[in-house]
Amino acid sequence: MYWWIALGVVVLALVVLVLVCLPVLGRLGRLGRAAARTQARVKDAEALQMSVAHLQERLNDLAEHAAGVQQRVSAHERHG
Repeated sequence: MYWWIALGVVVLALVVLVLVCLPVLGRLGRLGRAAARTQARVKDAEALQMSVAHLQERLNDLAEHAAGVQQRVSAHERHG
């Protein structure tokens, strides 16, 4: 007789556990989608950061070239 009571308590506990877990599992799906969106944004940010680094390198090269041109112009104006 007591094992029926124990079995009823266990079944009731399992039902409560399932009812509590269902909303959590639903939120895990949303969390997974949010994590995927975040990873996509990180990938985009890394690509943008790489582009900025290339542009910065190009800008430095152009600045060096402009400085060289300015020196040649200055030297030409002094001799001319």
